[in-house]
Amino acid sequence: MPEWLFDFLSGPTIKIAEAIWNSSMRLIIKLVCSTPQKFSTGTWAFVKENLYPWAEGIGLSALNLFFMIAFLKAVSNLHQNITLEMVIEAMIKVVVLNVLLVKGLDVIKKIFEMASAMAGTAVMIEPPAFFTGDVDVGSVMFFWIYGLFYFLVAMVCAFLILITLYSRYIKLYLLVVTFPLAMPSITGGRGIEGTAYAWMKSFLSNTFEIVVIALAIAIAGRITSGISIFTSDSAIFNAFDGFAQALNSMIYMILMAVSVKGAPTFLNKTFNL
Repeated sequence: MPEWLFDFLSGPTIKIAEAIWNSSMRLIIKLVCSTPQKFSTGTWAFVKENLYPWAEGIGLSALNLFFMIAFLKAVSNLHQNITLEMVIEAMIKVVVLNVLLVKGLDVIKKIFEMASAMAGTAVMIEPPAFFTGDVDVGSVMFFWIYGLFYFLVAMVCAFLILITLYSRYIKLYLLVVTFPLAMPSITGGRGIEGTAYAWMKSFLSNTFEIVVIALAIAIAGRITSGISIFTSDSAIFNAFDGFAQALNSMIYMILMAVSVKGAPTFLNKTFNL
């Protein structure tokens, strides 16, 4: 069937849906392989030059506060004497914390770059082809019946994936700003230092979430590719094979959106983050 005839018979929804999904997938692949530094250079500059120094100043002040809290807790504990080991441990924490506050931003940037490189390797997929070249009576019938629904699925699924990726970058910028605020709690002793560990878990979860998303995109694309419910060699069945491929294309979009949306939950449960 000529392409112009298929466009006429199937209506405009297929072309609109194709444009939305393919353009969204190209943007999604680009976002997967990007770092917060490159995602929005203006936002990164604002975080780095304005917000981070402000938070770092508060963190340096809080370092002394948490250290004094830990010292007073140790002194007031009549069941346990202050030992040399406790003093050495406290000094080590202070030294480590000072190094983190001075070099922390550089370490964070390196981890961002590492996660981005891993995601770029994991995705290993071009923007997936939309629908199929198998144009027949079945595909025309599909788009006449489900054309509007097909368009809505393409738009909603692309929107959900993009929202998931954009919200991740916002969380990463917030984590960078809160880094100097959370780290000083390391010197606060048991019960207080949990704040720093909670930040570390949240940082690792949100940073490497992109790797799981990249894997979900690559795997979902390969699971649905080439699947057809019509396996007969009959000419009658082959005439409706396009219906199955168009349906498979819609399932592919839904599967990818659900997989990407569930990637953070999967990562947190798998690694207890």
